[in-house]
Amino acid sequence: MAGYSKETARLWMAMDIGPLWIGRDEDDPLSPQSIAKDSTAKEITTAPKSVAEQNSTHSDAFKPASTLNKTPPHEHSVLTSPESHKPKTFELKPIRRSFAEPGIVEVDSELLTRAQNADWKTLQTLVSQCTACKALSQSRLSTVFGTAEKTAKMVIVGEAPGRDEDLQGKPFVGKSGELLENILRSLGLRRGADVAIINVLKCRPPNNRDPHDNEIAACATFLTRQLELLDPKVIVLSGRIASHALLKTEMSTGRLRGQTHHIEVNGKPIPTVVTYHPSYLLRSPTEKICAWRDFNLAKKLLLELS
Repeated sequence: MAGYSKETARLWMAMDIGPLWIGRDEDDPLSPQSIAKDSTAKEITTAPKSVAEQNSTHSDAFKPASTLNKTPPHEHSVLTSPESHKPKTFELKPIRRSFAEPGIVEVDSELLTRAQNADWKTLQTLVSQCTACKALSQSRLSTVFGTAEKTAKMVIVGEAPGRDEDLQGKPFVGKSGELLENILRSLGLRRGADVAIINVLKCRPPNNRDPHDNEIAACATFLTRQLELLDPKVIVLSGRIASHALLKTEMSTGRLRGQTHHIEVNGKPIPTVVTYHPSYLLRSPTEKICAWRDFNLAKKLLLELS
């Protein structure tokens, strides 16, 4: 990596040629495996003729017909062998990158102890240094810490970064981010200034799989400290993973939404609303009205406590 900027490395990885020249996870739309589904994985090339061979071809045009196609005995087996006329074939095989199995966690106790009392900037640095979750730290392009300003009184907690978040290092970008931005703007709320956005996990799980329980537990210290520093008046849990992690329940998002829960932060019960994740709303647009009601409830609680 010496001599190359972080942005250059990210662009390389996005194009599947990263600094180590290795492929990305198998089902990623940028991976060679996915590209190979829509195109042939073989390339056939024929070696060009040498200068001597080209000259020989031109000179044959001026030879009598009786002398053409007469090959010295010692060359016959080479020039007329079927194998010598076959073009060279190269099969392009994608390089597979191996990751640790999900749930393999080696916690750095010293790092987590420092995180428990860290300020916002120090905490962000500690997150970027964390390699506890082996599968996540090996596959990530960046850690996604969160977006927040001191004036934010509402906190949205998402699940984990996706591909776009991993590339940009910011939570809720791409189509999901656009939808969330539209909801907030419709309510007169500003991302960052009014609403902080963080995730349960700070690294993208390979191939966007669900986080493993051990990975959620390993990242919990960072999440808890973020909530303590933000000290929100209202919390919105976006999606199943966030709801299960912070409410300690296995109930579905549909059963959890539409009511007020509470999460303890800095020794105080904070009103908490559960809603659907924006990516789910993109797949199920009829549920957008439910999410709209959830955010209206969250804003109502915020106004009552302000």
